[in-house]
Amino acid sequence: MLKLLTLGALGYAAYRYIEQRKVGAGEVRLAGGPLSKRAAVQSSPDLV
Repeated sequence: MLKLLTLGALGYAAYRYIEQRKVGAGEVRLAGGPLSKRAAVQSSPDLV
């Protein structure tokens, strides 16, 4: 039982580490995902 708990804790720690690295990368991987910190709203040149 102790081995199972240890493996579960290691797996959860690895999952959290990977998820934090994805967010820190500042990339949009899927539509509707988080935007990077460099994202900005720009006016359309067609409206001029």
